[in-house]
Amino acid sequence: MTSTELVTSAGAAPAVRRRRRAEPDIVTAAGERLSASAARKLTNAVPRNSRNARASRWHSYALWCATYDWAEDEPNAVLSYLSDLGDRGHPATSIEAHFSTLRAMRAIQGVPLSEPEIKACRLVIRHRAGEEADDPLVEPGPLQADPVDLDELRLMVRTLDRTTVRGKRDAAVLLIAWWMAARASEPARLNLHDVKITTVKIEDEDGRKKTCQALIIKIRRSKADQAARGQEVRILAPADQELCPIHALREWLDVLADDGQLTPGPLLRRIDRHGNIGAKAAGRRPKDDRRRGGITADTVNDIVKAAARATELTPTPTPHELAAAAQAKEEAHAAVEAAPTAEEADAVLKAWRTARRAARAAVRRITAHSFRRGWIQQALAAGNPPETVALHSRHSLRSSAFDAYRRKKVPWRENPTRFLGLAA
Repeated sequence: MTSTELVTSAGAAPAVRRRRRAEPDIVTAAGERLSASAARKLTNAVPRNSRNARASRWHSYALWCATYDWAEDEPNAVLSYLSDLGDRGHPATSIEAHFSTLRAMRAIQGVPLSEPEIKACRLVIRHRAGEEADDPLVEPGPLQADPVDLDELRLMVRTLDRTTVRGKRDAAVLLIAWWMAARASEPARLNLHDVKITTVKIEDEDGRKKTCQALIIKIRRSKADQAARGQEVRILAPADQELCPIHALREWLDVLADDGQLTPGPLLRRIDRHGNIGAKAAGRRPKDDRRRGGITADTVNDIVKAAARATELTPTPTPHELAAAAQAKEEAHAAVEAAPTAEEADAVLKAWRTARRAARAAVRRITAHSFRRGWIQQALAAGNPPETVALHSRHSLRSSAFDAYRRKKVPWRENPTRFLGLAA
């Protein structure tokens, strides 16, 4: 065989068979072509909640522009819109979120905000924050979930009937979520093979090694890990069985085994009112068919809120209170429609939002995020180094979010006023 036989002879290029795609290509706003598959992946790379929030903010801005005769790409339109949000009583944190979205969207559309506009927008947000700080009717700052400590977790777990299928599932949700300092979506996304019960050897205070049960949880992807590199959470079994996530997990795995569902798939599964588990349960199913038998972040949140109400850590609104809140909203919007000027309408909305915010701030707020905040604060209060706590909670030490969880207060035993000689 000669070398020429290994080389295609010069001449006309071979005919190429062109294949038609099932989905047509996309033409971008810049007039460039993009495959439908690439466009879908670019869209889905952003979490659904973030996409929905951005779409809602842009829709609100577009509606405002149409109402007040502004062009969406007009200079100072975003600045004027943010100012109106403040006039209507939106908090500075909400206005900041709108600003971030609108600034990004305008840049994507090829009409970015100018540097003077950006500075002016930040001044408007700062002005609104100052208004909130000076308002005697409302506590400034965002409304945040209140932390749940270990004693309150015990009370919440005791509201469950742990002899039932639902009680065992809910106990596993509460205890795993608290001990892993979870975001609501993280327990909901766990698969059966993402959790591993093992034994480890640790040293006690006397330097002697002892064997302890431990739980290793693999978090495939989370809010802080969109690249899906994966993170691992390690939990040592507490001595108190009532608060032990490993004991609760074993009870739930026994339920799945008895039902013939100890199979690959979501770890925490749906249960309908008839006691059917997983994919056999009736009701609305998750959007992802691969998780059709699993719970969602909303389920985790509902379980936490229900247990908090059952323990009376948070109040249950009475029918009269719900009716009064609905009536106040209806009257406010009717007054807005009847207002002769936009300024008067904004004043009505601001008064209504201020009153509603004050009412919400006056009662304790417990959500699934209360577990994350509660574990972090309790771990720090116990003297654990912030580096260790942040590693467990999947935070960067430089993260402003982690810094917000920390109580920036001097412990009473170290309070400097204690050493002035006047303390009792």
